[in-house]
Amino acid sequence: MAKILADREVRTLLGTVLVGADEKYLNPNGIELRLGKDVLFHSTGEQVELTPGSFLKVSPGETVVISSMERIDFTADTVKKRFPSSMLMALITPTTTMMREGISQVATKIDAGFRGGLNWGLRNGSTRDLVLQYGEPIFKLTIFLLDKDESPDLAYGGREFDGYQGSEGIVRSTRRIPADIPKGKVVASSFEKLDPKKQLREAGYPFDHIGTELTALDGKFEVVSKDVLLLKEHFEGRSKELSQKIEAETATLATKIEDTRKNLLEKVEALFDKKFLRIVGILIGAAPVMYSGLLFLQGKHLDPSSIAFIALLAGLVILGITYALSKRPA
Repeated sequence: MAKILADREVRTLLGTVLVGADEKYLNPNGIELRLGKDVLFHSTGEQVELTPGSFLKVSPGETVVISSMERIDFTADTVKKRFPSSMLMALITPTTTMMREGISQVATKIDAGFRGGLNWGLRNGSTRDLVLQYGEPIFKLTIFLLDKDESPDLAYGGREFDGYQGSEGIVRSTRRIPADIPKGKVVASSFEKLDPKKQLREAGYPFDHIGTELTALDGKFEVVSKDVLLLKEHFEGRSKELSQKIEAETATLATKIEDTRKNLLEKVEALFDKKFLRIVGILIGAAPVMYSGLLFLQGKHLDPSSIAFIALLAGLVILGITYALSKRPA
């Protein structure tokens, strides 16, 4: 039956099976593994390197892939130096310290025969930034000693798809799927059709709080939208009413202007007719008077010069009278 190694047995593996491990991180049934230098941010695809004394900040909701400072060598050649007829496998579990801070980590295992550095996924499920120091213990390693009948026939690394053997730093997923999957071949739930508000409420803190606030905000927005719609309708009604009034006043004013124009033309025409008739009447009436006067003067045997002077004087008098009558108000 597989045996869990105690601290004293784990200590004997330091430097060979557990390369780069620190004895001070031994615990009763395993050893703690520390944050290494390589980090991959899932959200942005950025890959960065930590240095001694530096810190890693993981924002709320962010997921990162981190590496270990330690390298593991579970190959048969290395293990048999300490356990000649056995092989080793291990479980990797989050430390309770990380769980207490709201960090989501996934437990995994190391198969017999594996050799290389370790990668883990880590998600900040809290509402605060998570700050980790380079070299800080993150996971616990629990090692199992496998008897001969528990050891695999083909250890890790012996199959062609054991793609993480000998890994260093961050090794991205070796899983591959077709680039163009026919839509009819994809089987999925109706998750996308769920009410987003319900999803937020059921997602837990802080998303349920966000969902509640968004729902309240949506209600307020709906009220504001209705008020804006009513205001718009009122404004359109008032604009239409004002436009109709302007059109009516414009029509009335145009009618008044036209009537005034007609009246003015009629008055001008009447005035012109009166003055014209008056002047013409004077001129016509003056002609026989002038003629009679000339005959009278000729009968008095006046010389032509005197008659011409008298005619000129009479003409000037008639012109003066005509001018005065043309300026006189009708």
